[in-house]
Amino acid sequence: MQKLKVGDTIQVISGSERSEKTPATKRGKVLKVDREAGRVTVEGLRLVKRHLRKTPQSPEGGIIEKPGTIALSNVQVVCAKCDKPTRVGIRKEGESSKRFCKQCDALID
Repeated sequence: MQKLKVGDTIQVISGSERSEKTPATKRGKVLKVDREAGRVTVEGLRLVKRHLRKTPQSPEGGIIEKPGTIALSNVQVVCAKCDKPTRVGIRKEGESSKRFCKQCDALID
């Protein structure tokens, strides 16, 4: 079972996207997880500019901003109960596995 899934709210804890004054501003939902490369795409964070030329498929062209990737080691899951970035543990409950917050012991999913 993975500790980070699509749809989780995460916070950037290190790297160029980290904010020291108000850490809650560098939070977002996970859009895509690339396990092989060890990268994650988060909405609204690490925006990169992509230049597109005019083609029949995109008649306008121009410069598009889209979210780039962040290393998995630079993000942590935010617990919904304690509203803090936390490490995630996995607990077996019968046949299923559940993720839980290591700080407040609340279930994440």
